[in-house]
Amino acid sequence: MRSDRRREIQAQMEADRKDEMKKKGNIFCRTVSIIYTVLAVAFVVLLAWLNVLPAKYFWAGVVLLAVASLFIVPVMYSFRGKKGRKIGATVVAFLLIAVFGVGTYYLADTLNFLGDITSIRQVTEDYHVVVKADFVGEDVSGISGQTVGTYMDNDLNYSEAKAMLQKEVNVEYAYEDGISTLLEKLYSGEYPAILMSAASYESLKGEHSELETDTRILYTLKVPVETEDKTSAVDVTKEPFNVYISGIDAEGDIGTVSRSDVNMIATVNPVTHEVLLTAIPRDYYINLPTKGAKDKLTHSGLYGIQETIGAVEDFMGIDINYYVKVNYTTVVKLVDAIGGIEVNSPYTFTTQMMKGMPELNGITFVKGVNHLDGKKALAFCRERHSFVNGDMQRNENQQLVMEGILRKAMSSTTILTSYTSILDAVRNNVEINMSPDQMSAIIKMQLDGMPSWNIQKQAIKGANGTELCYALGFAASVVYQDPEENARAVDEIVKIMTDDEDSNSDENTAE
Repeated sequence: MRSDRRREIQAQMEADRKDEMKKKGNIFCRTVSIIYTVLAVAFVVLLAWLNVLPAKYFWAGVVLLAVASLFIVPVMYSFRGKKGRKIGATVVAFLLIAVFGVGTYYLADTLNFLGDITSIRQVTEDYHVVVKADFVGEDVSGISGQTVGTYMDNDLNYSEAKAMLQKEVNVEYAYEDGISTLLEKLYSGEYPAILMSAASYESLKGEHSELETDTRILYTLKVPVETEDKTSAVDVTKEPFNVYISGIDAEGDIGTVSRSDVNMIATVNPVTHEVLLTAIPRDYYINLPTKGAKDKLTHSGLYGIQETIGAVEDFMGIDINYYVKVNYTTVVKLVDAIGGIEVNSPYTFTTQMMKGMPELNGITFVKGVNHLDGKKALAFCRERHSFVNGDMQRNENQQLVMEGILRKAMSSTTILTSYTSILDAVRNNVEINMSPDQMSAIIKMQLDGMPSWNIQKQAIKGANGTELCYALGFAASVVYQDPEENARAVDEIVKIMTDDEDSNSDENTAE
């Protein structure tokens, strides 16, 4: 009797244990089903919000997910489901939870990325109080009660900078006709300090190699610049558009204002899948729209991207729809992120005289195909001393690098395998004035059919000369505009923009 009673108790305990395990198992499965549902919904919502998948792919994916969920969720949520089915549903759920978790992270990161690169920074025009390197004072109070040298300029921002300095410290101003005279009188000790625009100071570095060692910036005044966006938006999936690519000669923060050493127009026809890259000489002698003066195109970047766009629209007579602003860091990080690029160099040459970046000196490129990592791509873009045509050949080399980046980045395998690396490389090193929706539309268009793009190139040329440059305050080497060259370049741009699918297919048939 006692043994039977003991067996009954043990059996009951075993049954209770199994019931408890089953109950815990059901609670676990139900919890997993809830987590699965939340992540699945979040993934679909973010995917719809990002709006980069063509409708046929998006809805096909939603239907497949719904069918899978009808098998997974009811089986896991029910307390009466069969054990084998629950195990199968749980395994599938865990696999999909991993996919949704990673996918949700990538989608959220992509949304943040689009927001980051399309956030337009406040533009300021900076003015420096410059003193000799051995100046005793450590801050602007050291020039209180003294006369500061400046040059005659009726620019309103310059006047505002002078007023801002006088609010900070008690100074008087003496005026000179040019920046060179101003600098000479600083060196001679006639002025304890001089006030000049950061644009002029940066430009003078190229003309006076000793400037950074002989002088120092005591104080910087930041004058907010109210800039009107000169670009005009279009439907980027149906209408041709022009993108101005401005490459500034600086590293680090893309918000840094500096000279625009790369000046290129990318004309994009989304209907015929054609891209035309038009290179403009950095030293092209142009009108600065807001200054009412003439200068090199490269110096326009010192006054912000809108100054550059206004100048180009003026002498080209075309509309710039969008802009992309990049710097040295962008080139290096992006090329490395996509695993390097191939360029077909027309010459064998070795880089030399890379001001400020000695690590780029001594790199040899051969005539023919070269595989470039980020450092080599930047060196290839910057070299000009090795060529008879100097800046003209550098323009063409910059186009070769741009073409290499476009071809590699448009490869579906590159996008998929290097996705996060590309986002990290570009995030803080590029500024685009497209909206996130417009960028999503371009990505969706590319994913819809993965079309191949016909990339063409042209370069505007001109004659060398010497003229007064506004940012410098004295004469320097420039490239004179050639009206015939400008007209020829515009004709090619208009040709790309007015092509349609029918005319493009006719041309292909004729060939």
